[in-house]
Amino acid sequence: MPQNITVEKLLRRMEYELQIKLIAGEKGLTRKIRVAEINLPGLALCGYYKFFAYERIQILGNKEIAYLNELEQFQRDKIIKKLLSYQLPCIVVARNLKPPDELIAESNRVGISLLSTNLPTPVFIRRLLLFLEDEFGPYEIIHGNFVEVFGIGVLILGESGIGKSECALELIKRGHRLVADDSILLKHISGHRIYGMSSHVLKHYMEVRGLGIIDVLTLFGITAIRSRKRVELVVTLEHWDQSKAYDRSGLDEDFYELLGEKLPHVVIPVRPGRNISIIVEVAAMNLRAKKMGYHAAEEFNAALIKEMQRTEPAELEIDEWEDELGI
Repeated sequence: MPQNITVEKLLRRMEYELQIKLIAGEKGLTRKIRVAEINLPGLALCGYYKFFAYERIQILGNKEIAYLNELEQFQRDKIIKKLLSYQLPCIVVARNLKPPDELIAESNRVGISLLSTNLPTPVFIRRLLLFLEDEFGPYEIIHGNFVEVFGIGVLILGESGIGKSECALELIKRGHRLVADDSILLKHISGHRIYGMSSHVLKHYMEVRGLGIIDVLTLFGITAIRSRKRVELVVTLEHWDQSKAYDRSGLDEDFYELLGEKLPHVVIPVRPGRNISIIVEVAAMNLRAKKMGYHAAEEFNAALIKEMQRTEPAELEIDEWEDELGI
């Protein structure tokens, strides 16, 4: 994926969320945005251009516009021409403020897009940075299946032919949703979050051995798919190995590293007779329970230790004695 976007793409995709519109410099819509950062050019407007981050989107807020409006026309014209002599990606005026006429004219002349937003400067910057982080964040493409199970994003991994697509198909049939099949694009977002989505255009198709390509949207409806989801659980399917000791208590938590983040990891051995989709469902429900503060394995272990530490056996009630003796 190219690590740059055009101003036109920003305007088209974020017009509603950022409440932005083009007011001048239409020729600049093809300019590239190459970094996921912004700049408020207060010092540049005052004539200090050392370390000027011209490659970033420039934001003009209330202070910057007020400063420009207080200048004499010849000073304002000189400052604006100097500012726009750099290869800026675009300029955004916040709070729906009216930009100086000189700024509009110079933007049209040099072909730098001048945008306007109704949002206050801090709100606009926060929303814009989230979009830029999503576009420019580290990414990785992996082979597997990605489904949403009870609101939990479950990434299913395993060697080719192990049954990942069949497991995902059974989960979709049980009312869960497909995010991506076969080729998954993972993107690292701020806040230690990893989002997954399909890496190809045909997002709602699946390949099932023996059936070929199927259209999940047509067969199961619009509620059976979603475009992206946060990865919260990694499930690895592997062939059953009699010599391997699989976790049977759940006390030893395992993690899978993706893009520098450690995610909860469950290894499920596959052999005839095991319903893998139900196990994946329970793994997702168990993770939700842990997020809510309920850890079944730890509670069971604590109760077991408490029982073992008792100095005298518990006295059975008369009814329990009768049950034990078969009376």
